[in-house]
Amino acid sequence: MRNVYAMLGLFAVAAAVFFGLRSTAPSAAPVPAPPRELPPLQLIQRIPVPGVTGRIDHFTAFPKRRLLIFAGLGNNSMEIVNTFEAKVVQSTKGLDEPQGVLYVPGLDKIFVANAGNGTVKVYDGKTYALRKSIALGEESDTDNLRWDEDSKRVFVGIVGGLAMIDAVTEAHVGDLKGSGGHSESFQLEKKGSRVFVNVPDDESVVNVIDRKTGELTKWGLNGVKANYPMALDEDNHRLFVVTRRPPFVMILNTDNGKEVARVPVGGSCDDVYFDVERKRIYALGGEGFISVVQQNDPDHYSLSANIPSAVGVRTGIFFGTS
Repeated sequence: MRNVYAMLGLFAVAAAVFFGLRSTAPSAAPVPAPPRELPPLQLIQRIPVPGVTGRIDHFTAFPKRRLLIFAGLGNNSMEIVNTFEAKVVQSTKGLDEPQGVLYVPGLDKIFVANAGNGTVKVYDGKTYALRKSIALGEESDTDNLRWDEDSKRVFVGIVGGLAMIDAVTEAHVGDLKGSGGHSESFQLEKKGSRVFVNVPDDESVVNVIDRKTGELTKWGLNGVKANYPMALDEDNHRLFVVTRRPPFVMILNTDNGKEVARVPVGGSCDDVYFDVERKRIYALGGEGFISVVQQNDPDHYSLSANIPSAVGVRTGIFFGTS
């Protein structure tokens, strides 16, 4: 049986503890102990997920309904957890190597990318019934999913680029061509038309694709390799790319692709998130901890902490506290 760990970023003031001084002399004023500094992430909950074996891949969530949804890659299942009740409320089996999952609140639909047969399955968000299976090709290796609110499209990471699905009609409406190799994590601009795509198979580059014109630009990573997870700070024009050989978070300027900084993080990372409110980067490493990197300003970064998790835990989701 596997467990899902819930961790929360907290800002709190530790209560001072006062110690009385034993002495035959007149009593001195109590001396306060220094406040204990809390780690940037604290474990708040463990939720068992019975019957789930093997590797867990990517997550999605619907905070308003307290739902956490993840792809049971090794279990060929999609699991839905109610975090308030701390239990699994739905287990959908019979999938084929599910990797990416995406919940779209406005349409109340769940999209699941199946790498084994190259399909994206669409489920009803209330009944969890299968609505449609969209074939993208058996060799497409469907993976990460992202939502674009403006176009009402779901973008799917595949071999050779990105597939686009109309979330309303549930139809495959076209592809964006990349430089080759399998597309790993990617991020869409909200204020622009570009999409940034990690392509470790193609000499570990970042593809920059214009969603309107299809124009492709490639950015190198100055010798580091195996770039899988990615996060974006669009307001400050910064792209966060985590590599595995060696393990760094690479900070790139999105105006020109140039490296701004690099910070060592835990190895075997497969998910990374940017906490806009606290200016933190959370890199989930399979070596057994979450690396917390502080953005001091857009050009300067420092490792704040390595928070223990569990060996092999390299995926998760961050959706804030507000």
